[in-house]
Amino acid sequence: MTESQEAVLSMDRGATRKLAKLDRNIYARFVEFQKKFCANMNQPGLRLKRLQGDRRLWSARVTDDYRAILYEITGAQFMLLDVVPRQSAYDGIESRYGAAVNAVTGAFEITDFEELRAAVRGMDKAEPAAPQAFTTHSDPVADDRFKDQPDEVLINLGVPAPLLPLIREISTLDQLMSFCEWAPHHTAEVLQALDEGFSAKEVEEIVTDPVRPAEPVDTTDLETAVQRPASYVTSSDAAVAAMLDGRFQEWRLWPHPTQKQIIQRTYNGPARIGGGPGTGKTVVALHRAARLAKRLDPDGDDRVLLTTFTRNLAVDLKSKLALLVDEKTMGRIDVEHLDSVVYRLAAEQSGGLGSAVGDNNLIGWWRLICQEQGETEFTPEFLLDEWTEVICAQLLTRRSDYLQARRVKRPRRLNRLQRARVWELSERFSARLVEKQAWCWPQMRATTALTERHRSERGYRYRHIVVDEAQDLTSAHWVLLRALAPQRSDDLFIAGDTFQRIYGQPVTLGQLGIEIRGRSKRLTLNYRTTKEILKTALAIEAGAEADNLDGEADSLAGYRSVMSGATPEFRPQADEDAELAAIAAQARAWTDAHGPGGIAVAVPQKRLIGKVLGALDAVGIDGFQLGSDQEPEAETVHVGTMHRLKGLEYRFMLISCIGAEYFPYDFVRELAETDPHRHELEMVKARNLLFVAVTRARDEVVFTWAGEPSPLLRLERAA
Repeated sequence: MTESQEAVLSMDRGATRKLAKLDRNIYARFVEFQKKFCANMNQPGLRLKRLQGDRRLWSARVTDDYRAILYEITGAQFMLLDVVPRQSAYDGIESRYGAAVNAVTGAFEITDFEELRAAVRGMDKAEPAAPQAFTTHSDPVADDRFKDQPDEVLINLGVPAPLLPLIREISTLDQLMSFCEWAPHHTAEVLQALDEGFSAKEVEEIVTDPVRPAEPVDTTDLETAVQRPASYVTSSDAAVAAMLDGRFQEWRLWPHPTQKQIIQRTYNGPARIGGGPGTGKTVVALHRAARLAKRLDPDGDDRVLLTTFTRNLAVDLKSKLALLVDEKTMGRIDVEHLDSVVYRLAAEQSGGLGSAVGDNNLIGWWRLICQEQGETEFTPEFLLDEWTEVICAQLLTRRSDYLQARRVKRPRRLNRLQRARVWELSERFSARLVEKQAWCWPQMRATTALTERHRSERGYRYRHIVVDEAQDLTSAHWVLLRALAPQRSDDLFIAGDTFQRIYGQPVTLGQLGIEIRGRSKRLTLNYRTTKEILKTALAIEAGAEADNLDGEADSLAGYRSVMSGATPEFRPQADEDAELAAIAAQARAWTDAHGPGGIAVAVPQKRLIGKVLGALDAVGIDGFQLGSDQEPEAETVHVGTMHRLKGLEYRFMLISCIGAEYFPYDFVRELAETDPHRHELEMVKARNLLFVAVTRARDEVVFTWAGEPSPLLRLERAA
């Protein structure tokens, strides 16, 4: 009797793509095979046997007519190469597949030479370039740069020598994209970077060096290679099962090697990851939170907080995280938007909060204070901003502290007597809140942070904190976060892009007790948007400046995409009715061609949503208004403000009502006369907001407006 032996069946990205092409019934039988193989690879019914030619190649029975082709890593760990008809399972199999450890990256790489030859030479087996609606190109690769690059240069960049002859044959972008679909991931990234115009030295710096292991590479050590960050391999039973069940998207299984290094690293203190939209910051934050939670003492009571600025992003994070961890681990992670945490802690601290004063009503309260006190030197608008951005943001509780406080980027200088007057008015405002048993967010954030900072001396609420979209947090938020976790290794992990700041003011974390110097990393490879969409987005941000959350300049240098697609379209309309009709017509065209999922319409102002929903309904399209905390309906066209779409992504995007009448907003235009400094800050936020909206799109973007276009579109640069 054959001895029972459990096994590990690992998967790489190429294998999962091949599985996706199988007939549904064969796929279902493979799922059964995977479970049986891992339980006991020696089951007689699996007919596991070694193939001739390469001692590591094996076949196993999936059905009477199909065989799994496997590559042996160790005696009980195998890599799935393919599932093929039985009659073709043994013909030339040893020359079709290559498996090796990359001498530069240390990654374990599987190569299907038949697919690569078909991609370059147009054999019948060739597939479309990618499953992401890429358009077809016949343009020659610029300057034939693959022919000009010496072999030793490409090999030093991590391109395997056996691929060089085929690479020399690539002469069109269509061939390149098809080749990269099946090439080892690192090779694809190197070739695409070269094709985008990066020099070999630049490619080495931004593509190869980040994944080059510190230790010498042993090309015979397959087991170590499979575990390296540069290997797009998963051996997790739970991950493989979830992928086979269709519950995993590719990014959840295979973070990019540079992302994986960050996910797995132990930091001696707070750490930050930056990068443009679509570079995978949220992916890293999710995997990081999952990893930290799994490392908690199972018998302890430590917890992890995964937080972000807005409610709808927190909902999205929670649903995605649930696919990365089991139920027990999920029970030790709080996924909340940060103001929800503030509210929860404030309620715990005070027992009763009273009534809320919304942001729109705060100016009225300040106007009343000015009238009662006969204040004419300072406007209610100035006082509200001073109270919010200086007094509350810096958690100032004493007059003497305010007299010495830094007032960075405030619109006017104040002498000592003027500061004393502002403080007096602020105290009256705070007293009014107490008198009316009311609260507002700036005051609650500051009070909660101060209280929690003192409480932390008695114990911390969290062992690890992971923050996504960190660029929008206020100073009080950061003081609170610092107080919620002990200053130990892996305490705070921060993901954000200051070019996407659409709320709040710049902060310097070092001044708030969060030291990230030496523990920062920037991602540059965009996985979401095409090169054409990215070009339009970067034109919007041309000349823009941003900070890195620690007082230094940030940059979008090296920000790039590996995908190609349709050029964004700009469609001016005669009037509002014509624009609404154009929106509905485009949504109808996308829906008829691709179905209703993955389509969104972004507008600048909330009052425009109803008009768009009405236009969609008139042509028989179900629209869904994006809210702050509900799960969006998948098979509908989503409609929301540009603010509401932050953190989401779609295949097709309409950015509509983007005329000068609606964007930038009325109050921003008025600031040009009344407060030039504030006008400049708000224009930066508006430009960032448009940048965010454009980069929500994966495949296509269409802009529409009536009348004059918004000056922020920068049509001449985007063309």
